[in-house]
Amino acid sequence: MSRRVLQPQANICQFCDFMIAQKPLVRPQFRPQRSVYPTRTFSTGRRICSQKPSNTSSSTSRGEKEAVASTSSQAQKVNSTKRSVVELENAIGEVRQTCNSLLNLERIPSEGDTLYVLGKCEAMAKLITLDDTIPVKSGRDGAASALLSLDESDPKRISVANISSGLRQMADELSNLAYAVMKFPPVFISPQVLQLYVEIQEILGKPETLPEVLLLYASKPFPQEGSSPIRYNKQNPNKVANAVPLAVADHALQTAIRAKNLTAAMDIIEMSYCTKAFHRAKFVRKGLLPATGLAVTPVAAYSLASQLSLLQTTMDSAMATQVAFAGILAYVGLTATVGVVAVTTANDQMDRVTWAQGVPLRERWIREEERAAIDKVAGAWGFREIWRRGEEEGEDWDLIKEWVGRRAMMLDRVELMAGME
Repeated sequence: MSRRVLQPQANICQFCDFMIAQKPLVRPQFRPQRSVYPTRTFSTGRRICSQKPSNTSSSTSRGEKEAVASTSSQAQKVNSTKRSVVELENAIGEVRQTCNSLLNLERIPSEGDTLYVLGKCEAMAKLITLDDTIPVKSGRDGAASALLSLDESDPKRISVANISSGLRQMADELSNLAYAVMKFPPVFISPQVLQLYVEIQEILGKPETLPEVLLLYASKPFPQEGSSPIRYNKQNPNKVANAVPLAVADHALQTAIRAKNLTAAMDIIEMSYCTKAFHRAKFVRKGLLPATGLAVTPVAAYSLASQLSLLQTTMDSAMATQVAFAGILAYVGLTATVGVVAVTTANDQMDRVTWAQGVPLRERWIREEERAAIDKVAGAWGFREIWRRGEEEGEDWDLIKEWVGRRAMMLDRVELMAGME
């Protein structure tokens, strides 16, 4: 039986089949000249001698398959990126139409309508800032951008500064649409609406409009229900009800710090923590109950002293009442004084910003949130290493030092720094 009959058939030309049948297969040896096998012209002599022909052919086919797979995956990524950009453009068109429908209303929009429109803007902002919609130019650039865009709170969310120009334009337009809704005169800014707007600007990384919106929250005229045409009533910005909620103010300040916008951070503090409404709201929330108890204390002390005077027989009842009344007031007054001093002079929470000498204790207590906010700003723009504090320089740092000094505070007091006790 001939060798040709035993040789398995393969998808090769007849000339190669004839040559294989006439000449026995031998293992190729290392030669400095070019190999006679045309299918191995791409391999070097070392690879031919160290590998078997069967392994070489299998590795070659595996490499070709991987190349084809990588090419197809890249094509799919490009197509999906293009498709996602088109979908984003269609989605932002729908959001634009929804916002325009609210802005064209001739009646007063309800809070639910405003929340619905801003909810659309928030969902669109999350779509824009997701990293799966960003076109990747190369593997190295994609890995570097992925490492640089990591965030502790949301690892899939990236900074708006790292997205493409098209998505950046969408982010700008979306921010302007949300701002237009807040500026629309018939729209009443409730705490829920304000919180949702701050979240939108946080996602987009645009805190520039937050100070103005915080000012509008306290001073924007509110429309009268049932008036046609719409009439507006002025608001008192110093009312307790018009104070910016503490959680919303902290959220807005953190947005400005993440965006490294010092001007916006300073304005947010001025429009929220430094207002009379905020101070009054803090007194009502934390100081009204203790003050009421302190005011009622003399009446309660006299009633208690009069009852105690009946339990003794050593002195006159009126004198016993006066002695017991004085003792109760002295005890309550001393205990309350020690507690107030301990609360107002606590400084364990202070990092870099402390109070200047001569600031009254009541003012320190009422302005503690303001000092803590300024402390956050100083910590964000200064060195994180404790041993490098005091070496900061630049226009921004000089502005922070001057701003802190104008607010009866001190930045990096020498006697409180590490090693300066």
